[in-house]
Amino acid sequence: MQQGEPASLNKSSIGAYRVLHPSATMAVALMATTCAGLYSNAVRAQDSATAVSASASGGTSHGHHAQSATSTTPARTVPQAEATPVATTPTAAAPAQGAGTTVASPKSKMEEIYVRAQRRLLREKDSPSAATVLGEDHIRQAGITGSIVSILRDAPSVNVYSQGIGNNEPVMSIRGARGSEVASTLDGVPMQDLLNGGSGGYLNSIIGGRFNLDQISGVTIMPGVAYPASTTFGTIGGTIDYHSLRPAQKRQIDIFGSLGSYGTYNEGFQFDSGKLNGWMGEGINAPRLMIKYSNMQTRGYIDHTPARYNNMEFAFDKPYDDGMSLFQLTALYNTGSGKFVAEPLPIAYLNEYGKYANYDPSQAFSSENNDYFTLILKNDKYINDYITAGVTGFYEFSDSTMESYANPAAFAPNGGSGAYDPPGTSIFAQNPAGFGEQGLYGYGNLFYDPQVYTYDGASRFPAGSAACPSSVANMWSAAGQASPCGYNAQLSYTRTDTYGIRPRLTITPPTVWGIQQTIKVGALIAKETGNSSPTYAWGTSNIPRTSSNLISGYDGGPQRVMYQGYFQDKIDLFKNTLHITPGFVVEGTQSSLTGSKIYGGTVPAGLASSAYCQQYGCGTGAYSAHKWDREWLPFINVTYDLDKVLPAAKGLSLYGSWGNSALYAPTSDFSPEVMGSVPNASIVHMAEGGIKYNRSNLTVSIDYFYQKIDRDFGMFNYQSGPDAGMSIYTNAGQRAMKGEEMSVVYQVTPQIQLFGNFSHLSDHYKATALESISVQEDQFGIATNGSPVTGVPQWLSTIGIDYNKRSMFRHGDDFNVRFQGQYTGHQYTSYDLTGSENVGPIPGIGSYGSYAYYNATAGSTTYDPHGGIAPYMIFSLDLNYEMPLKNAGPLKSLNFDVNVYNLFNTFYWQYKYRQISPSSCGNFTSGPFAGQAVSNYGCSKQFSDGLPGQPASVTFSVRARFG
Repeated sequence: MQQGEPASLNKSSIGAYRVLHPSATMAVALMATTCAGLYSNAVRAQDSATAVSASASGGTSHGHHAQSATSTTPARTVPQAEATPVATTPTAAAPAQGAGTTVASPKSKMEEIYVRAQRRLLREKDSPSAATVLGEDHIRQAGITGSIVSILRDAPSVNVYSQGIGNNEPVMSIRGARGSEVASTLDGVPMQDLLNGGSGGYLNSIIGGRFNLDQISGVTIMPGVAYPASTTFGTIGGTIDYHSLRPAQKRQIDIFGSLGSYGTYNEGFQFDSGKLNGWMGEGINAPRLMIKYSNMQTRGYIDHTPARYNNMEFAFDKPYDDGMSLFQLTALYNTGSGKFVAEPLPIAYLNEYGKYANYDPSQAFSSENNDYFTLILKNDKYINDYITAGVTGFYEFSDSTMESYANPAAFAPNGGSGAYDPPGTSIFAQNPAGFGEQGLYGYGNLFYDPQVYTYDGASRFPAGSAACPSSVANMWSAAGQASPCGYNAQLSYTRTDTYGIRPRLTITPPTVWGIQQTIKVGALIAKETGNSSPTYAWGTSNIPRTSSNLISGYDGGPQRVMYQGYFQDKIDLFKNTLHITPGFVVEGTQSSLTGSKIYGGTVPAGLASSAYCQQYGCGTGAYSAHKWDREWLPFINVTYDLDKVLPAAKGLSLYGSWGNSALYAPTSDFSPEVMGSVPNASIVHMAEGGIKYNRSNLTVSIDYFYQKIDRDFGMFNYQSGPDAGMSIYTNAGQRAMKGEEMSVVYQVTPQIQLFGNFSHLSDHYKATALESISVQEDQFGIATNGSPVTGVPQWLSTIGIDYNKRSMFRHGDDFNVRFQGQYTGHQYTSYDLTGSENVGPIPGIGSYGSYAYYNATAGSTTYDPHGGIAPYMIFSLDLNYEMPLKNAGPLKSLNFDVNVYNLFNTFYWQYKYRQISPSSCGNFTSGPFAGQAVSNYGCSKQFSDGLPGQPASVTFSVRARFG
């Protein structure tokens, strides 16, 4: 049983335990906890679907979404002896078991509050959808090596992988939608980058995050289109709503530590104040607070990928109005730093040096140093039996510094193999030399403007200098190409600030003619600003941030203000058997990009007339762009419960949903370097239907979905030729995803639970267009009509068993074994075009045979009919033992946990493709394109890259609780 959970809450019997949105009725949630003795009997007397979930960390019951959700592995059954509360009728002195407090109130007042809360619980029974709830067991199964993304893999249709321990470059897809197309929230507050639309952006490497796995109590995954009251900004793939860890009911201190494979260790503490009776409140109105800190370090299972994470949370809960209202404050400060693989390594390199090999940092590396801060102020006010109101205010900032370095010897002219690569392959680094673009910089070249960006790597690092061996410089000079020296290291700094407010109102009018309603209205207003991401080039690591080596960046930057309003009305008809939930979301965004040093802006007159600009040309100057987008997004859900019509079908519900959602173009599209107008929002049209069966020991969920994306975003960057430095952004693409999902949880005995889910997905492009081909979004390319989306498994499945035994070795102890296997089916992969193929008309590109068509298709990624990643299955095991202690002074319990990932040490590829690496290649000397630049992807050989999955790892953890 979770700490602070109502003693009677049998989550196995609820299976798909219903969760209530705090904006709907925090008062009900609080009273359900406070009056746990009464509530437990009421729940057992009703359909279990009306039960409310409780916090995994402490007594506040806190559901977070407006849909009934199926937990793929709800927590184990609580034995009946535990489930029976001490007090089953309210008395002045009877302790409320869920809250763990004595309520000094008259009996009549307690009964009145209970009746009101009970009535609101019935009114808040929400309609089901394909949402999935993951809780404490899933968090523990993920272990300290997991992340807030890896836990999502326990839900149907979610594919997740990462290249490191913890939050290290996580990648995910939901029903085939990319991570940058999925929104994430923490307690209803948007956590994604509003400037880029979804949860991430193109080449947005991540170490650390705004919140971490040990700072949450659970998560609700809503694929496709969420209910209007649960939606957030910028998503065509779904909404992931994480629930923060809250203060416990009892005063206690936890000290914990872990030691694991690959030099991984973690240590920290958590202090819970319990109820602070005093001037701020007594009893049920007493405030509680929590402080938690953890530090984790690892050297990583891939060579030379160390990482370190520091995570701190402060949480404060203040109930009031006899526990019917609640104020919460949450503050998070997290840091993450380390090295990562900028791009999967050539498989030939891994075959030669080892499956988990990586370049030595003296040869090449990419690193990040990130800081994240989040402040959330949330208040939910119970006004009367018909109205509750709430408001949330928030502020977030993130600082990210990325550095990329490759030794000049790593590169070779004309796409040849460098000093560290096997023949036929070439290294990749996220800097000008890594993209073969060094010839665009320096005196007399494209991005050199007097008084603007004057960095010249050739003069800073000439042949024979310490960072530019003569042999390297001479080799490039003999090939007639610019040396990579001075452009082989790059550092960029990004800062974003986000603040906003989310008011909400829930109205439950009196029943009229047997018709009940629950009306929810609310809004989200937020603004995010970003800097210009100043970027510096250099020839060694530890790059100095001085104006003399700045190659991009300016005063000003992007910003986006978004406005969202929603309306949702749940109508219950025919004795509460038919539920119709119509609603809509109205969104608007005001986006802009301004600056004085943007390539493609208006060049100052004095500079344009200078001798240098007259001879070589100048293209950097002031620029300002603005765009207003708005969308109307309808939604409807219809559910029919068969309980009263067919008693034999008790617990069975049929449902169907239809709705739209939108994703807006990233603010980077507003740059003058983009050819053409800024794309309009992408729109997803979702239809899903399903069956939910929920009884005391069996929960089954089956659904079918169809999602069609119109105006799908696509982009292309010119890295050579007359349009070098320019980009094309379009939304001419289309995608369609359809599939089936199923989840089953069977409580065989009070100790044994079986669980499993599976999903099947068909994900294809419906038009030939520019696209971000890979789910990881590290490559842009061309999708052809009918081709599958790459990097998306066709089949996913999770199966497992959970065994729990109380008083196994000593009275009151708790022993739990959780064993699961996760199957990932075949995935399509990609390869790079050479520029000679005719893939048909491409919006925004010239016709086949033209230089523009060649330059856009050479190196572009597309579906590989001869590729693929073989299916694999990974098994995990978690052993947990909770040992209470008596007569040990302040030490109350010890907890031991052994977590094993990839139990049988299966080798598997997480990500794989064939590619042509960018290289400086010179000009055509003959043929129809004579004199034109060879595409940066026009002279390398094609080779395969791969990212291996995590091998077997074991982590041992200990937690000591003092109280």
